[in-house]
Amino acid sequence: MEISEKTTFTLFVAIGVITSVTFHWALSLFFARKSKNYFLYDLWQLWPESQPFLKAQWPFIAAATAGATWAQLQPTIDESNQPEVLFTRTLILFGPTVISWILMLFFVSYLAEPKYPGRVASIGIQALLLYTIVDNLILAVSLSGLLFFVAPALIMTVRNCLFLPIYAINGHKPLSAIRQSWALTAHKYWIVSRYMGIPIILSTSTIMSHLLLAEVLGGSGQVAVKNLPLTVVCVVLFQLANLFIGGFLYKLYDRLSAEEQANVISH
Repeated sequence: MEISEKTTFTLFVAIGVITSVTFHWALSLFFARKSKNYFLYDLWQLWPESQPFLKAQWPFIAAATAGATWAQLQPTIDESNQPEVLFTRTLILFGPTVISWILMLFFVSYLAEPKYPGRVASIGIQALLLYTIVDNLILAVSLSGLLFFVAPALIMTVRNCLFLPIYAINGHKPLSAIRQSWALTAHKYWIVSRYMGIPIILSTSTIMSHLLLAEVLGGSGQVAVKNLPLTVVCVVLFQLANLFIGGFLYKLYDRLSAEEQANVISH
């Protein structure tokens, strides 16, 4: 199968992004080497804590994954400007991401239930819409910064990383969640970067794989059918990686907020 110039360009972009994220994590290992890292301990805890959610919600997760896979498999024609083709392109690019956002919000709210009862029950259409809109804006600003200035984009990404757990726990208030995320991550840039390094590298790899797959499979339904197992694996990994990133962000928020409360009490 001939590889188009567009696919080659996407491949180079994917390699560049993954390399940059990995290099940033390597820097965090150096600059935050004197502080304790709880990542492995939280990883050991997160899996058993996640199993009840996965067992209870597997029909929804399976349906969401099936929908994302269907969107991925829809063929597109680059030369066509027909509305149905444009809609299909939108599904391919943003469908799995939107589904992932919804799953992450429910997953984090579930993890917070023991300490913050009623969080899952409080999620409604308005909370979902606000979350997807604001999180998409944060992502857009971060990506825009990445196109022009790498450092500001990384700073924006790290400082806003706790938006999801704070939004899920503290009453679905987007502006308040952003302010609190910046407050909790102040003077902890490299600590946060080191903690989230491996999950972000894995998530970035799945996202880049998803984009590459959309490029390769987008032009031909026949190619999509032939690569169905690969498509399913890619989409499943994308969904699971983002779920567990949400879980790690909740763990990180829990730790940083506990440290902040301890500092307030000690002073």
